Amino acid sequence: MFMFERRQGFNVRLLCLPLIALLAGCTGTATAWTEKVTIEQVELPKECAGWQKINLKQRAYYSLMRQDPALIMEIDSHNLKGKNLGCWQ
Repeated sequence: MFMFERRQGFNVRLLCLPLIALLAGCTGTATAWTEKVTIEQVELPKECAGWQKINLKQRAYYSLMRQDPALIMEIDSHNLKGKNLGCWQ
């Protein structure tokens, strides 16, 4: 027995058993952690190039409603056209 084992009152070899059991359980076959991950790319229509949705905060929306309601209509039609083209949900 080791001097450390006698002083501390426990067996270091017993503490190493779970580690050895864990390492013995490892296999050489591929698992979910080692498989290659692929990400599917969704191809957008060519009409969507450079097309982005215009998001307005509520405060800006109400401010524009008072100052320029025609701009709100144009922004809504822009967003609707992009949605109909399939550029976003």
